[in-house]
Amino acid sequence: MSQSAYAIGHQQPDTDTIISAIALARLKQAQGSDVVAARAGELNPETEFVLERWDVDAPTLLEDATDEELLLVDHNEYSQTVTGAREATITEVIDHHRIGDVTTGDPIFFRAEPVGSTGTILTGLYDEAGVDIDESTAGLLLSGLLSDTVVLRSPTTTDTDREVAERLAEIAGVDYEAYGKELLAQKSKLGEKSPREMVLGDFKEYDIGDDVLGIGQIETVEPEAVLEQRDAVIEAMDEVVAERGYAVLLVLVTDLLEEESTAFIAGDHTEAVGDALDVTFTDREAFLPGVMSRKKQVVPPVEDALKA
Repeated sequence: MSQSAYAIGHQQPDTDTIISAIALARLKQAQGSDVVAARAGELNPETEFVLERWDVDAPTLLEDATDEELLLVDHNEYSQTVTGAREATITEVIDHHRIGDVTTGDPIFFRAEPVGSTGTILTGLYDEAGVDIDESTAGLLLSGLLSDTVVLRSPTTTDTDREVAERLAEIAGVDYEAYGKELLAQKSKLGEKSPREMVLGDFKEYDIGDDVLGIGQIETVEPEAVLEQRDAVIEAMDEVVAERGYAVLLVLVTDLLEEESTAFIAGDHTEAVGDALDVTFTDREAFLPGVMSRKKQVVPPVEDALKA
């Protein structure tokens, strides 16, 4: 009996990456392939809420992918992949981020689109394959879409995302605005998280030449709960930089209601990063009006600054 392949998203998984793994595995199974959903880290409160809401089991935790077959969703950079991915066989990539450094020995199916969520792309793949989207799958895909686009408010949102959201909401039998508000409430749950857990909860690494950029994002409707701990958060950032050798570490505290962010910075290149974001960091903090998207509004200009 052949070994199962794994559909899996990035480390520090968010809702879109988890539901994308599940939805892709379901699609492949409907097409007769032995693919199971996996995850590369622990679930956050929002994702736990989504899986419970749609009565779906969490994907299996894959701690080492060495010698496994992988279908990557929601990422395509080795710095974000599951441990052992470099020694795995990657056979497919479905993503909505920049093209990174994942390489393969053979040609593969690689689908990358500039939309707000991987769930949006997967909805199209179901259509192309002629596979019906049932209520459960629609609910999952809608959850990932609404989460990643902050209920269609993020600047990454496209007309395609809006059209897909309306369609998925109809299939799932929910009002997407009302359901989206439930997701925002779950996304904002910080609970008893330590400053370090807040920094690394929704976190991505980017290899930029010889430098590594780390960016964490804390999305919340109560930013003051984080901002009042700024000194402890920055201290935790310094510890992470010392451990991992990042050139720059940014943490965005994003106010989902006001649609703005406050950034903390650690490491080097503070002035260059400030210039890239058109702000001045004072005591390692800067206000970023209108900034909600790490992918679209922060990574590209900071990457250019570090390359320079």
